[in-house]
Parts: sequence; C-alpha cells; structure tokens
Amino acid sequence: MNERFRVLQRQPRRISITLSYHVHEALLSRSEEEGRSVSNLCAFLLEDALRDQQRTIVPSSAVATTGNGSHPAARVKVRGY
Repeated sequence: MNERFRVLQRQPRRISITLSYHVHEALLSRSEEEGRSVSNLCAFLLEDALRDQQRTIVPSSAVATTGNGSHPAARVKVRGY
C-alpha cells in the first residue's frame, strides 16, 4: 500500500491562477498557433522556466547575496526536471 500511495502523490495537480487580460490573450494566441490548449501551454512554459532556473542556481555550498550584499539570496531546488 505504501507504493500505491507514492504513485498517487505523483499524479498531476491542478491550480488556479488569475491573469491579466493581455497575458491571457497572448497565451490564447500562442496556444492556437501551436495547436495546444492554454492549460497545456501554461504547464509547458512553467516547466521550462523551472528547468532554466535550476540550471542557473548557485550550488548550495556557495553563499549568494542579493544586490545590496546584505541578505542571502533564496535558493530553489526543483525535483523531477
């Protein structure tokens, strides 16, 4: 049963977001050009952005700071991409 629970945890999740009119129109236009749904396009764009971010993350052993040098920058680890 433990393995079954792990498989259920990996199921896709739904979220709800609010977009500006212009962002929605741009997504709608692009999704039509690419022949995919707006939902599928949004999922693709988010996954792609997370992959790009993961490639640029500073290794956890290094200390990164924000522009003013006084506060450590946030580190994000994304799994599964």
